[in-house]
Amino acid sequence: MDSEANKTTASETYTTPPSALRFMLQALKRSPGWQRKQAFPDLCLTWRGFRIEADLIRSLQAVASNTKGASEDSLRVLVPHVSGFRLLMVALSHTTWPLPVWGSLQVRNRLVLHHPFQAGDAFDLVTRVAAWRVLDKGIEVDLHTQLRQDDACAWESVVTIYYRGRFGAPAQHGVAQGAPMNSPVVDGGSANTAQWRVDGSRRWHFGAITGDYNGIHQWDPYARRLGFPAAFAHSQRIVAQCLAHLPALDSPAQQLDLWIKGPVFYDREVILRQQTRDAGDGLDFAVCLSDDARPALVGSWRKALAA
Repeated sequence: MDSEANKTTASETYTTPPSALRFMLQALKRSPGWQRKQAFPDLCLTWRGFRIEADLIRSLQAVASNTKGASEDSLRVLVPHVSGFRLLMVALSHTTWPLPVWGSLQVRNRLVLHHPFQAGDAFDLVTRVAAWRVLDKGIEVDLHTQLRQDDACAWESVVTIYYRGRFGAPAQHGVAQGAPMNSPVVDGGSANTAQWRVDGSRRWHFGAITGDYNGIHQWDPYARRLGFPAAFAHSQRIVAQCLAHLPALDSPAQQLDLWIKGPVFYDREVILRQQTRDAGDGLDFAVCLSDDARPALVGSWRKALAA
């Protein structure tokens, strides 16, 4: 455990959706730089009156749809993450954040639905820095978000962000609560659940839902400048498509762990495979490009205990 962390404390409260223009412009400014003693800030961001309206769910169903639309019940564990993603963007581009948002990679998610919520209900969405780890070839930081109504937590997430580079000797601060580093193995022998072509339209529409207008999800020339062969879909758009094809869980309380391993390019064929979890409480799944056996995204969707 790193005992030398001397965090900067910062908090902000929003009563309307955080402005994408504001945090994207903030992202253009020079970051303070990594210093072990200061590390990541003790940051608390609150979005009061956060609502997930029925038309937003329908919009997500339409933008994420493929040959089969995802049901509202299947999407419920994912929707707060997608519609509340602006709060994560605020954190990653905050003036106290030591590293530039452009170098960040979303590598793991743990999304937990404790009990169903109704469209239009008002909540507080609260994001905090939970933990961070210096690794041999990079650094990871966990952002913990809760969807709260009074003293009850209806949903929460731990999103793990990774930065490549050398940040000194390995160290750990805080307790890791997100998805484990190692994903389940869904081998080629698992049943093929579905195959479809990833829709390359409505890219800006999905950006408007999440607040993430990163050019790698919009333009091929921009993506190529960063070393990718083409633009690719936001990972949560692919997850929504996967949930449309997977059998629904017979439990209102759910946990969805995700490992984001590589890009899924627009207008490419993908294959979804699934297998029953060893514990029998859900299923593991993987999606890969049809011409590449390596998974681009792995998930584990299972029943959870209601809070």
